[in-house]
Amino acid sequence: MTEWIKFVEVNLHDGRKTRVWAVLTTDGKANLGAVSWYSSWRRYSFSPNPSTTFEWDCLRTIANFCEQQTKVYKAQRQALRF
Repeated sequence: MTEWIKFVEVNLHDGRKTRVWAVLTTDGKANLGAVSWYSSWRRYSFSPNPSTTFEWDCLRTIANFCEQQTKVYKAQRQALRF
């Protein structure tokens, strides 16, 4: 979590095999978008909500979160193969 945004896991109850997080302002007043698995790229990606604007600190935080969660997911999948 950073000074401006937080990630809150969302349970969609739709049979997904991967996790989804809402990206919110730290005060919880604005939903900025979602981080979810993008199968074409085989990694987590950020889908911003319309009319949202981001500066580099927030973008870097979101990118780092996506990268971290992708690594966690792939490590878990690798561990299941052995």
